[in-house]
Amino acid sequence: MAKKTKEESEATRERLLDAAEEAFLENGVSRTSLERIARHAGLTRGAIYWHFQDKSDLFEAMLERVRPPMAELVEELCRTHDGDPVETLRGLCRHGLDRIAQDLRHRRVYTILFHRSERVDDINPAVARQDTLIAEIIDLFEQQFERVQARGRLNPAIPPRVAAMALHAYMSGLFSQYLRKPAECDLEHDADTLLEAFFGPLILPDA
Repeated sequence: MAKKTKEESEATRERLLDAAEEAFLENGVSRTSLERIARHAGLTRGAIYWHFQDKSDLFEAMLERVRPPMAELVEELCRTHDGDPVETLRGLCRHGLDRIAQDLRHRRVYTILFHRSERVDDINPAVARQDTLIAEIIDLFEQQFERVQARGRLNPAIPPRVAAMALHAYMSGLFSQYLRKPAECDLEHDADTLLEAFFGPLILPDA
């Protein structure tokens, strides 16, 4: 019986997260109350407080249900020490684009993150963690571009730090634009061309 109760509790938590995802997507984070989420789930507000401290906690749990494309890049870059750094960066970026194009939950949650979540007080902790992640991503990109530079393949007019910031901005822009109007871009088909538009002028041929 205890096992069943635990399973039911987890099912309720997932139901609330599903409801929050739908409500945030429809109304935006700041305009979605806990009461609205509870009604959407067919539950009480007390059920929310049983599983989550507040809306910020609920919002962060919703984000944690997906593996953010850029967070995946961070994890992979941390594990990557050998091989061609150019191909590593291109491959990781391609993987991130494919994931956002192919996975419906990723698209929904990151539409909320990019286009439905204002920088308001009640979600500031989650936003602050996202800002920390971005800083880590740029640092790791810079390390990879330093490897590219050491191999004599980075455009000498572009410092590694600038290349890292530019890559993050470019990828974020692709994610944002695709999520805004996905019907206007075949992201999987065009991914390699989009990446070549960035890396082509930046990377010199092998000597």
